Amino acid sequence: MTARKSLGALTTAAILTLSVVVDPHAQAQANAHSGDVTIGASGDLLAHIRVVRAAAVHGWPHVLGELSSFTHDEDISFANLETPLSEERPVASGSPPILGAPAALATALGAAGIDVLSVANNHAWDQWARGAQRSVEAVRASQMGAIGAGPTMEDALAAHMIESHGLRVAFLAITERVNGGPGHSPPEALIARWDDDAVVAQAVARARAEADIVVVSIHWSHDFWPEPNGAQERRAAFLVAHGADVILGSGPHVLHRVSRLPSPRGDAICAYSLGNLLSNQGNRYRVGRRAAAGAHPATWLPTTRDGAWLRLPIHVDHGRITIRPITAIPLFTANNFWAMERRETRDPDIQIRRLAEQPEAALISERRAVIAQTLGPEVTLVDR
Repeated sequence: MTARKSLGALTTAAILTLSVVVDPHAQAQANAHSGDVTIGASGDLLAHIRVVRAAAVHGWPHVLGELSSFTHDEDISFANLETPLSEERPVASGSPPILGAPAALATALGAAGIDVLSVANNHAWDQWARGAQRSVEAVRASQMGAIGAGPTMEDALAAHMIESHGLRVAFLAITERVNGGPGHSPPEALIARWDDDAVVAQAVARARAEADIVVVSIHWSHDFWPEPNGAQERRAAFLVAHGADVILGSGPHVLHRVSRLPSPRGDAICAYSLGNLLSNQGNRYRVGRRAAAGAHPATWLPTTRDGAWLRLPIHVDHGRITIRPITAIPLFTANNFWAMERRETRDPDIQIRRLAEQPEAALISERRAVIAQTLGPEVTLVDR
């Protein structure tokens, strides 16, 4: 039996009654408890056209593959939902694509053990603001927290609270940009964007005043950038200074390093990018084969199929945070693109899979070394 319960989002009324000049660290000390909790997390869930088609053939539980085997009941599990759960606007490939998926994906993610999903990312308005609101509704109907969107900016920036082992863990989400606009009708869901440092600082401080642990999901960087830049490092330090203990980055669709940052509360961690958890990217990659001249990086980069399920064991002792040794299960998205090209099958098959379960020994050896080097020395790779 799980020892956690969702406390939902801080209400707008509660947010507005908190002074924005209150010292978040002193307030956190006043509210602090002691205990242990583990956060499990990965990156982007991109339900590209072929991913949705694969689910239509095999079902979403098949496409999510082994996800449920590492979302432990006692952990709080998180990912970034980078596809609106609405299909009223035609989906399209391209750069960038227009994404959309059925609400059944939310049902499957909830059944697989995910507890919190961010919807704050550059694809949040791909199905207009109405689609963003439908995404929030579908996620919450599947008993998960949805963060990063809401009818007002205060709601979009509000934290979702989960109580686990006597500790209150706050999750909030922010994106640096959104593709396109909300559509022609009045926006039904605004997206939490980093447009103003003071607004972000206030949102994190409000969460800090109510929680023992504050987790911030941030969608940043640019597609396929191999490492974080100085602007990201400065923003990570800014978030920690204003109350964040864990920063879970996404956006470039490839893994980046995990770093410990100085914090007034003890330890803080920034996973600059947790890569893709599910996508149709990198589908043409084969070990030992070079990409064709002029091929788009999204079609051949193996790093877009590399993934990781990060586990962060956190100890809280009256406001002091200790993040114990971090582990990660290396992942690699299975994709039958070449089997379809050889006409061995007509049906796409895409699946979240542990790297260790891939059939090619050369692939396992190659990708494991890359994933370990990319995540860095703070993370130990494990198979389970």
